[in-house]
Amino acid sequence: MASATDYEAKLSELLKGAMKSGDKRRLMALRALKSVITTERTKKSGPLEEKDAIAALASYKKKMTGALEQYRDAGREELAAGAEVEIALCEELLPTQLSTEEIEKLVDEQIAAAGANSPKDLGKVMGPVMQQVAGRANGNVVREIVTRKLGGGA
Repeated sequence: MASATDYEAKLSELLKGAMKSGDKRRLMALRALKSVITTERTKKSGPLEEKDAIAALASYKKKMTGALEQYRDAGREELAAGAEVEIALCEELLPTQLSTEEIEKLVDEQIAAAGANSPKDLGKVMGPVMQQVAGRANGNVVREIVTRKLGGGA
């Protein structure tokens, strides 16, 4: 796995490449992502851990996905194109997302470990699973799977 400094180094490398190629949209997106990582490091007042860098990038990706929808609804295609580049860069930098099957396996293991058997046990399963998937799965997808497996949904 990469460390937080690896993320910063990768962003710096990508920034240099974008500057050399003259790709202004990619350059702006990379600067935004570098700012996200720098801000997170500043908040921590010290070295940034990998999980914090992943969480910051995942949060930013989620924010930009929402912004993309708003830009499109408002007919702001220039802003939407910029958001798409930022989302794509986040996906490039974030760990590979787990498949539904992989998430279901982790959920099954945690249900067995926690002795969970009803929707009331959602918290016993969600917390540990979310720690295991850190940045590699959408929380809403995990919640949906846990809820279904505990008999709380379709």
